[in-house]
Amino acid sequence: MLTTVLLGIAWLVFYASLVFFTQDSRSASLFVGNVVYLVPIGAAAALSFYAARRTSHRVHTAWTLLACSNLLWFAGESTWAYYAYRKSGQVPVPSPADIGYFISYLLAVPAIVVGLGAGLLRQTRRMIDALLVAAGGAALGWQLLLGPLMPQSWDASAITAFIYPVLSVTLVSVLAAVVLSGPQRAPRSMVIAGAAFGIAALTDASYAYLTLAHEYKSAGWLNMGWQAEAVLLCIAAVVAGRSAESDERPTVEPDLSFVPVMVAVVTVCGVALADLIVVGELSRVTLGVTLLVLVGLLVRQVGASRERSRVAERLRSEAVTDSLTDLYNRRYFEEMLVVEADSAQRHGTPLSVILLDLDHFKEVNDTYGHATGDAVLAEVARLLRRSVRGGDLICRYGGEEFACLLPGTDGQAAVDLAERIRAGLCRTPVTVRGSSARILLTASFGVAAAEAGPVEVAKLVEAADQALYRAKALGRDRVVGSGLAPTRPDPVAELPPGLVWLADRIDAAAGEPAHGATVAAWAIRTAVRLGLDAATQRRTAAAARLHDVGKVASPAVAPSAQEVRRHPQEGARLLVELADRPDLAPLVAAHHENFDGTGFPLGLAGTDIPVGARIIAVCDAWAILCAGRPPAAALSESEARSELARGRGTRFDPAVVDALLGLVDEAAEPGAGLSQAGPSR
Repeated sequence: MLTTVLLGIAWLVFYASLVFFTQDSRSASLFVGNVVYLVPIGAAAALSFYAARRTSHRVHTAWTLLACSNLLWFAGESTWAYYAYRKSGQVPVPSPADIGYFISYLLAVPAIVVGLGAGLLRQTRRMIDALLVAAGGAALGWQLLLGPLMPQSWDASAITAFIYPVLSVTLVSVLAAVVLSGPQRAPRSMVIAGAAFGIAALTDASYAYLTLAHEYKSAGWLNMGWQAEAVLLCIAAVVAGRSAESDERPTVEPDLSFVPVMVAVVTVCGVALADLIVVGELSRVTLGVTLLVLVGLLVRQVGASRERSRVAERLRSEAVTDSLTDLYNRRYFEEMLVVEADSAQRHGTPLSVILLDLDHFKEVNDTYGHATGDAVLAEVARLLRRSVRGGDLICRYGGEEFACLLPGTDGQAAVDLAERIRAGLCRTPVTVRGSSARILLTASFGVAAAEAGPVEVAKLVEAADQALYRAKALGRDRVVGSGLAPTRPDPVAELPPGLVWLADRIDAAAGEPAHGATVAAWAIRTAVRLGLDAATQRRTAAAARLHDVGKVASPAVAPSAQEVRRHPQEGARLLVELADRPDLAPLVAAHHENFDGTGFPLGLAGTDIPVGARIIAVCDAWAILCAGRPPAAALSESEARSELARGRGTRFDPAVVDALLGLVDEAAEPGAGLSQAGPSR
């Protein structure tokens, strides 16, 4: 950057020296003013194409326009030089050179808007601000420059000469409009290019004045202005190309939106005052510009009011909304809970709260990544919105925890709603981006209700939270109401919590989190499918929950085959001695017996194996096949079905296999989530 600037300064000093020392020699000054003069302009055109190739997005568009503009400028100046040499300095006006100049101007104006405007055309308020400034600049330019330069008679030469100050005023007005139309952050190269065009506008205005009022000499000092423009454009192109500029990120800057209004109003007032003093009346141009400014100010005020309203609404929405799920956040939930509690107390209506927590959500993030975890949360949010009434309130209460506030809903209705949400969640797979795998989720629900009468907000939320905690402790994937009857039999409720905790720790140590809970969920559904009585269903699910607890007696590292084969009997012993559940012991002891009699520990076969044990064996195998048992990987659902079918009649009871696969086909329960669709639960 420093090298480029020093070279530019050196060139300006060199060119100024040439002008000074050749001003008394017509041939030398003609060479300096027409040939040497072209060097920085040609360099600016070449470097502009370099910048266009190196930049991107909006800056690339601006530099592409500037490259074409500079190339046309160079073509126009070359044509001028040709006429100057061939016609002994007498260049006709207009000439082909003017075509290059005019088109160059027409490309420079949009280049400024694109490069400096930072999306000016997409922002109504800034567009109006720019028009206000442009109107003021145009009025000032007309009053001070264009009006005095208007020729007495119009011919091709006069029209051509008059167009240059018009283009200069337009260029300066656009520059002022873009710069003063509000806070922005422009690329450095475009700021330098804007300064170059500012110098060019002043130089062009001076040229128009000399052409119309005096005589312009192509080798005079006025060329220093265009040389400075070309040097600045070279510097700007080098800056853009070397840093490969792109769109600048928006920054928070002081709001200077009052400046365009002030500039426009003060300028128009000054022009009007000048009209009254010099002419004695307002000109039609001044009246037109004044009317335009007034209309612009009115439109701007209306737009600013609407924008402030939108911003205020957006800020309020952001303050109470979770950005990921578009649900309300916890702060808003707590505020509305107080409001609805007061309303329920005044009108004597019930009020219910549902808290739900996705089961083992950390495994989703660990297995598929946080992007997939976010997709899961967004999908759950959509499901919740579809499940509740318009007057109910849903929020994201924590990381993977959600809350529903249900005005006018009693406890039983809230439990029924929670059960519908739970069932719907089990049937709603989330597709993993870039993969054919699907994740089927389960969640634990806690429900609390305040019937007609005083509502204590803190106790209501605490009751729902305690119910949620109990739902998770009982194996997850269930609804528990505070002080309400459970929605379905809870086979785990009577098991010692310490033994349940121990079974979960054994599963986690083996790399199979919640394996027992999963097998229990499948087992009770399979028992229902087989038409077993309620007592057998509960026993089967309870035994399935603790079927691997006997592994605690095996060494933690590399147990022998004999020790592994002993764990069913150890589990049965623990159930008798620690849980006082001799009714569950035979089911746990026999869950590794095969239907054809080749299993262990006793070699039982067929119907000699308790039906609950036969169910646990099939459900245990299905969970392992679908979720994987380290170091073995999980199988796809079709592969797991094939493996289970191969054991039909040998390892497994055919009736139990058929019942389980029937449930899988229906995809009606959360156990389907144990397929390749997702991590084990």
